[in-house]
Amino acid sequence: MTRMPVRGWQKVNTWRFKGPLLAVAFLIGFFDHALHWGGACFAAAVATIVPTIGFRAYWKTWKFWASLSAFIFLQIPLVLALRPLAEKSGLPMLYAFGILDCAFVVAGLFYVLEG
Repeated sequence: MTRMPVRGWQKVNTWRFKGPLLAVAFLIGFFDHALHWGGACFAAAVATIVPTIGFRAYWKTWKFWASLSAFIFLQIPLVLALRPLAEKSGLPMLYAFGILDCAFVVAGLFYVLEG
């Protein structure tokens, strides 16, 4: 049915992968004011990293990297447009933006790779 078995996701869903990702997320979030990044940029980065790790079975295909690059370039104007609103609204808006952006990237990658 699908080329990416559930077992492949279970291999990625371990602390060996989640630990460094969460540590980097914590450090970037903690030093947000020093780096002068926005929370929207961080949410968009996490929304791209999580599907990239989840679709590890496709890393050797050019179709994956081409579509991921396209989604990254589509995210840039979206993040720039939503940055003032997300920064003003705070954490709940950033969290919702990150979840919706991640769902958009996952759905798009799934459509391109499986379609």
